[in-house]
Amino acid sequence: MFASQSYAKVGTADLAKAAGVSEPALYRYFSGKKELFLATLRSTGPKLLEIWQNIASDVDDPLETLWSIGVHYYDNVQSHSGSMKLQFKALSEADDPEIREALREAFGAFVDFVAETLDEGKLRGIVRRDVDSRLVAWQFLSIGLTLDLIHLLGFSSDIDRDGVERWGRGYLETLGTPRGRRGIGPAARTISELVAPQSLVE
Repeated sequence: MFASQSYAKVGTADLAKAAGVSEPALYRYFSGKKELFLATLRSTGPKLLEIWQNIASDVDDPLETLWSIGVHYYDNVQSHSGSMKLQFKALSEADDPEIREALREAFGAFVDFVAETLDEGKLRGIVRRDVDSRLVAWQFLSIGLTLDLIHLLGFSSDIDRDGVERWGRGYLETLGTPRGRRGIGPAARTISELVAPQSLVE
């Protein structure tokens, strides 16, 4: 409901109807619309992070982990459209301290995960030691946001799976040592073999 309509226009009666419960029943669990919005918002980040962790557990190389996460995100951009719309709507309400903090928690966790993956790559001689892990982590998230915009605004014909793979390889190869630049991206294994697609909160 929050993903398909603006936060300001959604009422508790609409939310109760969408959930299949009475409005009084909704108030037994949530004090109002804002608390329910925050609960929904806070649930989306951990779900996406869990997908990333599942991919990381199946891929040994840190740079290949990031490549696999990126291609998986592209492959499932339609299935998590509800989640991305919710995030964009929340950003428009970021002047609210509680909504801003919920977004900070989610994006902070994403940045931490990517930065830690890069730091592991540095320790293993795969990622260049001069790479600013947190700055690159934000760049990595910006690629995901770009894929979201391409999908939401109807520019999907501008890029296909092969293009995403080339983009990802080219980007990650700039971060790697000569050792780390060898063969980013599995040639035979598809991302669907690495992790089963999961739909996020619509």
